[in-house]
Amino acid sequence: MGRAVLTLAAAVVPVALAPLASASPEGDADAAITAAWEAGGGAESRLGPKQGQVYAVGDGFVQDFAGGKMFFTPATGARSLYGPILDKYESLGGPAGSDLGFPTMSEVPGLAGPDTLVSTFSASDKPVMFWSAAHGAFVVRGAMNAAWDKLGSSAGPLGVPVSDETYDGEIATQSFSGGRVSWNRLTKVFATVPPELAQQLAGLQVPIDPTAAINTAWRAAGGASGPLGAKVGGQYPVGGNGLAQNFVGGKVFFSPATGANAVAGDILAKYESLGGPVGSDLGLPTANETDGGITPASRLSTFSAADKPVIFWTPAHGAFVVRGPLRAAWDKLGGAKGKLGVPVADQTVNGDVVSQKFAGGTISWNRTANTYAAEPPGLASSLSGLQVPGQAPQSRPATPAGGNTTRRWWWLLAAAPVLPVVGLLVWATVWARRRRVAARRDTTREAPGDEAPTSCASGPTAGDEWAVDAARDRGASPFARAYPQMPGQTWPMAAPDQAAPATDRMPAAGYTTAGPADTGPAGSAPARFDDEIGVDDPDAVDTAPTRIPAEAHVRTTGRHAAAETDEDADARTAAKPMIHLPLEDPREAPQGYPVKGNARFGLYYTPDSALYDDAFAEIWFASEEVARANGFIKAS
Repeated sequence: MGRAVLTLAAAVVPVALAPLASASPEGDADAAITAAWEAGGGAESRLGPKQGQVYAVGDGFVQDFAGGKMFFTPATGARSLYGPILDKYESLGGPAGSDLGFPTMSEVPGLAGPDTLVSTFSASDKPVMFWSAAHGAFVVRGAMNAAWDKLGSSAGPLGVPVSDETYDGEIATQSFSGGRVSWNRLTKVFATVPPELAQQLAGLQVPIDPTAAINTAWRAAGGASGPLGAKVGGQYPVGGNGLAQNFVGGKVFFSPATGANAVAGDILAKYESLGGPVGSDLGLPTANETDGGITPASRLSTFSAADKPVIFWTPAHGAFVVRGPLRAAWDKLGGAKGKLGVPVADQTVNGDVVSQKFAGGTISWNRTANTYAAEPPGLASSLSGLQVPGQAPQSRPATPAGGNTTRRWWWLLAAAPVLPVVGLLVWATVWARRRRVAARRDTTREAPGDEAPTSCASGPTAGDEWAVDAARDRGASPFARAYPQMPGQTWPMAAPDQAAPATDRMPAAGYTTAGPADTGPAGSAPARFDDEIGVDDPDAVDTAPTRIPAEAHVRTTGRHAAAETDEDADARTAAKPMIHLPLEDPREAPQGYPVKGNARFGLYYTPDSALYDDAFAEIWFASEEVARANGFIKAS
C-alpha cells in the first residue's frame, strides 16, 4: 500500500509542476519558439535541429539552432534569423549590444529578387536589414529608411543598399546601388544623387524621437567600438526639457533644440567641472565631439550658449573654453590651425579687459571700447574692424578667471547705493505734491468771516484764495474741467465751511449764479452772501451734512479733493522693482519676472526662446524692455 501511494505521488508531482514551468518567462519563450520552429518545418527547416536550451539575452530570449537562431520577446514574438543577416546582426551587438532591438519579422526574400533577404527590427526608428548577393547586408533606418520607402524601397530607383549610414557633422548619408541619399538633421532637408529624386522627398517628415536621436549620436561617435563604448543604464532628464544617456566612456545629451550629441573624455570632464548642462552657462552640446585638426591629437565640442562657446582639448595643454569676442578673434585668425594656435588657459578679466592665452600669443578685448589688443602686437591689425555679434561698445562682464565659479555682480553693487537715493527722490516728489494739494485745501477751507462781502458771480468766496488760484490756472482747474460754464444755469452755492443748502432751495429772484469762472455785471456792487442766496435767518439754513464723495469722485473732480494725481501714481509705479535676484532654486522664475538675464555677457532670454530652458539666470527681469534698458541684448 505504501509503495502504491509513493508511486502515485511521483506521477502527480510532474503534472503539478508542469504548469508552473510553462508559466515562467523562460517557459513562455520556449513554448513560443518551439511552436514557430515546428510550424516552419522543425528539424527539416532551414534552422535545423535545436542546440541547447532557451537563454535570456537583453529584454528577451534566444534559442540556438544548427542553421541559425530564433529570438523572442512578448512584444515581437518568435522570429528567426540565419546566414549573412544573422552575422551582420551579431556583429553590431545583437539584441543586447546593438541599438536595433529584437527582430520583428523573420528573414524573408526581398523585393529586388531571389538573391536578396530582408528583416525588420523593433527600434523606434524602424531599422531594416537588407542583404543582396552582390553587395552584402546593411542597415537602413530613420531618415534614410523614410526616404528609401518613399522612393519605392529596393524595387525603386535607389535600388539596394551598398553601405551603412555615414555621418559628417549634421549630415547623414547612405549609398544605394542606384544613387545616394543625404539628410541634414538641423534643416530636415534631403539631398540625393541623382538630384531630381530630392523633389519627391520635399516635405517628407522625419519625427524626432529622443531615443533614436541618442542612438544615432552614439553610432556617429563609433558605436560600441568608439570612445563612448557600451550603454550604461537608461536615459534621465537634465535641465528643463533635456535628456542624457550614459555610456562607459562618455555621455550623449539631447534636447529638441540641439538634437542629440556626444561628449567624452577630457572635454566631458571639463564640461562637468563647470557645472554641465544645468550648473554652467554653456548650454547643451550642439554637435558630436570632433577631431580638433591638430596633431598628434585634439578634440573639439561646441555648445548652445548665445556667445557660441567651444571646449578645445589637446594632450599637451588640456581642455579650455573659448567663447564670445575672443572666439570671434580666434576664428578670424584661423582657429587652432592659425597664428594663435590652441588655447592654453581659460579667459581672465582685468577691469574692462578680457584676455586669453593661446600657444601662439594672447588676445585681449576691451568690452567698453569694443577693441582688440594682441601679443605679439602684429596680430591686432588682423582684427581691425572685427564686429562681435551681440556686442555693443559698452561695459559688459565676461567670464572671470577660474571659469564659472565666480559671479560678477559688480554692476548690481554699483547700483545698490543709487537705488535708495532714487527712492528718496521719488518719495520727496510725491510728498511735496501732496503738501501743495493739502495747502490748497486748507486755504480754501478758511472762512472769510460773517461780515466779508462776497459775490455769487465770482465764486463761493471773494477771498484771495479763490481769486489767486483762478487767476493763475483757471483753465487747468479740475473743477473747471468737470463743470464747464453753462450760461443761464442756476446753481445754489455755499461758503467753503458752510453746510450745503437743501436741494429744493432756489436762489432769490433776480440772481443768476454761475461757476467760478463767471463774473458779475459791470458796475454791480458786492452783496452779502446771505442775501444772494436768499437766507434771511441763519438759523433757517438746512444743516443736513454734505455728502462725502466716493473715491472715484475724489480722483476725478473737485478742488478740495485730497486726490492723488496721475503724476503721483506714475512716480509710485516707477519705484516698483523691475529686477529680481535668483531664488533658492536658480531655475525657478520669480513671480512677475519671466525674463532671464546673464549679467556676464549682457544677454537676456525670453520664455519663447529655444535656449530659455538651458540658459543659466544670474538675474531676472520683469520684461524685455527692462532688460534692454539695462543694456542687455536678446540672445538668438
